[in-house]
Amino acid sequence: MALGFLMRIRDYPPHATSADGLGNVVRIKSLPGHRLRVGTPRLCKTKVKQLSGYLDTASGKHFFFWFFEARKKSGCKTPLAVWLNGGPGCSSALGALTELGPCRLSDQGNTTVDNPYAWNENAHVIFIDQPANVGYSYGSAANTTRASAVDFYALMQLFYKRFPEYARGDLHLFGESYAGKYIPAMGRRILEMNDKVKRRSSGTLGQRALPLASVAIGNGFVNPKVQLKYVSKMACNSTYPAVLPQDVCRQMDLDYPQCAKKIDSCYATMGNSTQCQDAFDFCESRIDYRLSIVDPTVNPYDVRLKCEYPPLCYKFAAQASDYLALPGAQRALGAKENASYRACSTTVLNGFVDTFDLLRSFEDDVAALLNSGIRALFYNGDADSVCSWYGTKAMLVDMSWYGKRGFSRAQDKLWAVSGEKSGESRSFDNLTFIRVFKSGHLVPRDQPARALAMVNRWLAKRSF
Repeated sequence: MALGFLMRIRDYPPHATSADGLGNVVRIKSLPGHRLRVGTPRLCKTKVKQLSGYLDTASGKHFFFWFFEARKKSGCKTPLAVWLNGGPGCSSALGALTELGPCRLSDQGNTTVDNPYAWNENAHVIFIDQPANVGYSYGSAANTTRASAVDFYALMQLFYKRFPEYARGDLHLFGESYAGKYIPAMGRRILEMNDKVKRRSSGTLGQRALPLASVAIGNGFVNPKVQLKYVSKMACNSTYPAVLPQDVCRQMDLDYPQCAKKIDSCYATMGNSTQCQDAFDFCESRIDYRLSIVDPTVNPYDVRLKCEYPPLCYKFAAQASDYLALPGAQRALGAKENASYRACSTTVLNGFVDTFDLLRSFEDDVAALLNSGIRALFYNGDADSVCSWYGTKAMLVDMSWYGKRGFSRAQDKLWAVSGEKSGESRSFDNLTFIRVFKSGHLVPRDQPARALAMVNRWLAKRSF
């Protein structure tokens, strides 16, 4: 490690500070054993108020969060946007420093700089490391999306309990990649619990109805059975040069029906490890990971690039992981001392693999949210082969909800930002899909101006 890097870290304040201190706790009677600890971080030099801390659960989980107020507030109605990275097992603090937070890691990787395209321009934003053992979070790890949704709901209840001023604006759930599973499940959990809170059901004393208004998913992995069908199209027949030989893609197409059949068998016997393991092994080796097996030099997150820094392929991701692992950074954020920070946890990933969560579809949860009046935005960078725009669009067109016919018949429109052709959009009622031109898996990183324009338009409820 360069000496200049260590010297910069040494300039940090010794620890995060707060008027109430990280030891201050907030509790809710109907969530016994849960508490929220809050402090003021000093890592990102921004003019807006920021907070960080932990949700401690009765089951021994400790979830780290990092919050920033909006740069431009609309009074008490300023919306709150939650951001979740995917994985499963990847840290949202990584997303804060490399994608959409008020500060980005410098190109040298030794300090933070202002991000003019931060998503907190018109909304408060909270980044959450979840499930447990992701990023700065620690404790007994959840290994299913459903379990993660329960923990997330508790965190939001405690956050609003401590900061009721932020509960007056709409709540929007944003995320990317595996958050395509997290967010629909979390949204559905919120709706189910809101109904219980309104009916004053037992076990909800002290809880409030959460003001969920929309969900937004970037390059999301939602329904593997549908989305895997389009891996070969992205690899060999997209608008970008082919990254696999045509004969390999033809074989993937021949293998897909068997993959789909095996996934159906897994669904029919969910919990049968033999059926699900067979489906996972076959689909992963024959389709999902085919690109990485045949040509590991290609960046699967952006087929225009080479994978120069495995496993995440990007230099900035490796730099941010190293930066956030430094003791000085941990102290400045108020993270647990001696925390073993990793941008993405293979332990957490393997836990989700073992429960076959990766094979589960959360398309029905998306439909349930839409049918309940919740707005949903799906956006995809069109150079991503991991979660391609072809697969996402096909899933949405075929999804069963009250607006299926209208969405399937809707016309694609050119989407422009500042007069520049930026993508294509399709909308019907409360569902919108956007294909973002010239972007990979990480739209806020690859096309920051377009991403911010998209988010601001979405929050303002303006059509695309």
